[in-house]
Amino acid sequence: MNIAVGCTLRYQVVAPSAAFTFNVLINTGPEQRVLSETISCSPEITAEIAATSKGERVLRVEVPTGPFELKYAATVEVDRPEMPLVVPADKPGRLPLSILTYTLPSRYCESDRFAPLAWELFGKVDDRGEQVRSICKWVGDNIEYLPGSTDGRTSAWDVYQSRKGVCRDYTHLMIAFCRALSIPARYVGGYAVGLEPMNFHACVEAYLGGAWRLFDPTDGIAPGLIVEATRGRDASTAGLTTIFGRVQPETVVVQCTVAEPAALPETQSVGIRIP
Repeated sequence: MNIAVGCTLRYQVVAPSAAFTFNVLINTGPEQRVLSETISCSPEITAEIAATSKGERVLRVEVPTGPFELKYAATVEVDRPEMPLVVPADKPGRLPLSILTYTLPSRYCESDRFAPLAWELFGKVDDRGEQVRSICKWVGDNIEYLPGSTDGRTSAWDVYQSRKGVCRDYTHLMIAFCRALSIPARYVGGYAVGLEPMNFHACVEAYLGGAWRLFDPTDGIAPGLIVEATRGRDASTAGLTTIFGRVQPETVVVQCTVAEPAALPETQSVGIRIP
C-alpha cells in the first residue's frame, strides 16, 4: 500500500541562532520504501541529511534568528506482514545484545516496577504473541485518552496510577509491561492513517519470533497504515525534533493518507543547500 505523509513545522528562533535535528524523515527498510519525498525550508539554509547509529535518516539544520519553517512530504510503499497467530518464544538470554537492551528499564519505562503486576495480569498466557496482544488490549481498555493530562516528565508508572494520557503515554506503559515479561519492546514515532485529530503518532514494536512486530495500543490502527520515522528505548531517545537554542514552537500540521497510485511527486529539496 502507498501512503502519503507530510508535516509543516514552524518556529520562531529567538537569538542568536538555533540548531535543529529533525527525525521526521521516513525510515527505509524491508517493510517500508520511500518512493518520493520533498524537503523544503524557509528561509534557505545549509542542511545535512545524516544517518544515526540506528540507521535512521535525520535532517540537521542551523537557523538564524527569526521565523523558520520546515515542510516535508513523502510517498511511502508500506508492506508490513501480519504477525502469525502463534509466535515461538525467544530465549531472552540468547538474544543479540542490540535486541536485549530493549528488555531493560529506561527513563520513561520503569519496567522493574511492573514485574509483579505484569506476571499477575499476563503471566498465565503461554504464547508470547498472545501476551503482547493482551497487553496492547489492556492498555487500550484501561487508559483514558485525555490531552493535557500528562507532560514531558510523565512516566509509565505515572500513567498506570492516573489511568490517563495520550499516545506517547499508552506506548510507554505497554513497553514497560512487555519488558517486565522479558519481551523486548521499543518506542516508534511516525505517521498513521486515520488519526483524529491528525498529528504525529507513537506506538510500540515488540520483538517476537525473531522479528519486530508493530502494535498500536492507543487507536488500534493496523500496522499496514503506520509509517515509521524514529525508534528508541522510549521518547527520550526517539524524539521527532531535538532543538539546541532558544526557540518558540508555533504551528504543527501533519498529514497521512492512503495515496493515489499516480500521485508520486519527484524527490526534491527546496531552500536547502547540502554541503
